[in-house]
Amino acid sequence: MQSGQQKLSTVDQPLEVTIEYGSLEKRITGTPDQVAKEAYAFLLTVVPELELASHLALNVDVKELAKACEGVVAVTPEGVVVTVPVDKLADRELVLLHLAKARIAQMLGKSDKDLAQSSDLIAATKRSAGTVAGRLSELCTESLAERKGKGEYRITTLGLQMFREQVLPKLKSESQVKY
Repeated sequence: MQSGQQKLSTVDQPLEVTIEYGSLEKRITGTPDQVAKEAYAFLLTVVPELELASHLALNVDVKELAKACEGVVAVTPEGVVVTVPVDKLADRELVLLHLAKARIAQMLGKSDKDLAQSSDLIAATKRSAGTVAGRLSELCTESLAERKGKGEYRITTLGLQMFREQVLPKLKSESQVKY
């Protein structure tokens, strides 16, 4: 039997999970979706703090982010590009945009890294080194970006959320302006 055939035959088999928490044990069998739902429900009853934590968790869903970026950001064979004018953005918003582009490129498999070099940010934003360094410092202080190495920065999950809530609406309104 070829390995491809063997993999196909396991797709129809149910998933079985056993959860042990202290003296409690729960065995769940079913489709992956059913198992995930039952496991979550079990954990919510056993660990009530989990529900509270789920309300406080901040995650950026790739599909939702891609949908929000529609009409503003495009994926090309060369990478992620901005398809609308950016000249009305403030310096910090422009830096955040280019950090977000690096993260989006990595999330979509167009780049191995989600990092942006400060030299690349200077070139992309067409701002001075001092301006970019100042904005990066502000973004890091506000936990919207983080320094990962010498001259390397990445947008944080909070930064992506702020990008989505504050920068994308400005870019979308720019895309509707007729020149």
